[in-house]
Amino acid sequence: METPSFPSEASKLSPLQPVVEVLQGIDPDVVCARHGLSRDELDRRVREYQESRRQMALADHLKLPKAGRNDPCPCGSGKKYKKCCQPKHDEARRNMPKDQLTGMEEKTRKQEKLEKDVAKGFDLLFSQDFDKARKHAARALEDYPEDDRFHDIVAMSTLALGDFGEAFLICRRRWQVAQDEKAFFQEKGYHRREGANHENLVYFYSPSTWLEKFWIAQRARTYAEQYPATGDARLQKLADGLKAANDIDRFPARQEEGYEVRQEALSPILAELEAEGDAAIPYLLPLTYVFSWASLFVPDLLYARGTDESLLMLAELSMFRFPFFAQKCLVNLEKAGERAVPQIERVLKENAPFDELKVGLISVLGKVHTPESFRLLAGLTEHPSPYIVNWTAEALANHSNSEALVYLERAKERIGAHSKIAGAIEDLARSLKG
Repeated sequence: METPSFPSEASKLSPLQPVVEVLQGIDPDVVCARHGLSRDELDRRVREYQESRRQMALADHLKLPKAGRNDPCPCGSGKKYKKCCQPKHDEARRNMPKDQLTGMEEKTRKQEKLEKDVAKGFDLLFSQDFDKARKHAARALEDYPEDDRFHDIVAMSTLALGDFGEAFLICRRRWQVAQDEKAFFQEKGYHRREGANHENLVYFYSPSTWLEKFWIAQRARTYAEQYPATGDARLQKLADGLKAANDIDRFPARQEEGYEVRQEALSPILAELEAEGDAAIPYLLPLTYVFSWASLFVPDLLYARGTDESLLMLAELSMFRFPFFAQKCLVNLEKAGERAVPQIERVLKENAPFDELKVGLISVLGKVHTPESFRLLAGLTEHPSPYIVNWTAEALANHSNSEALVYLERAKERIGAHSKIAGAIEDLARSLKG
């Protein structure tokens, strides 16, 4: 069987990379030669970057303090205001035209109100008052259309309320915006939608953050079609019963202890759901779309099914990357061992835009030592993303197979001696000698 192939799309360096190298102390002439730039072009990029940084730093010093000269500084340093940030604020005000100063102080007042609105929105979301959370965030977006925190609240509330199609559209759109803003910021030093003078209040998530949410919404929409609920009131009641785990007054324990306490208390419900088998899946999956204590029971229930279909779902759900939840999915895949490898291969081959979310699955392949898992990892060393290749190198070294050296050396030559690749080669060499 042939190893899977991947698109040969070369990664492009950021337009800001030459500036970063100059600021790190590399000779400008060397940087120009490396990136094919004229000295004038490089100097222009450095000047524009430094000016944008200066303007942002100046704006940071204009936050309106709510303290007297002898009060603790609002920055939290523990010093008196007059001995800490006041001189910076005073200097900034002296060096700025009055109309610009007035505008920035007004912006600071708006920023303070904005932060309160954001906190309220997340409080509503975490208390699972999803309808109020969505309405609150939607109203806020009328004034702050480029604040990803409100888009996040709307998307997660929409998922929880079962409108998977709308959540999918929101997350896909914001992922595209995040990619656009990242590329623009790397080139210009400021966000396109913020404006060159930072006149607009914006708050952007990274493309990776929105990619995770996009994947969750995509799976929710797909699962709703593949596993439609049948309107079974009893199964719905059982699934809803797991939400009792979210009651922190009843279950104050946290971490692994918190899970075990909740698992014991809800064991009768869990036993009934496990006995229902595949019929329970349409009622369990929606618990996973918004992270909660209740969601943590789903991986074990899916593993108990013991089917290829349930292993495939565990592989897909591990890409949600919720803390603890994703790890439970991966641990169950590792327990399944060789039986999980074909399902992991399927997930690795599909949905290429989400590849960076699959590193957990790559780690599982490094712990399941079979010819098929080795073949998959060997193929992944040709992946166009250095991020994926680095994780693959670490997993491949865990097989302690001398044939891996050829793939690792080839990967190092192609993308450079990144830490995980070089370290993997050393680890593998040591294990072979041992």
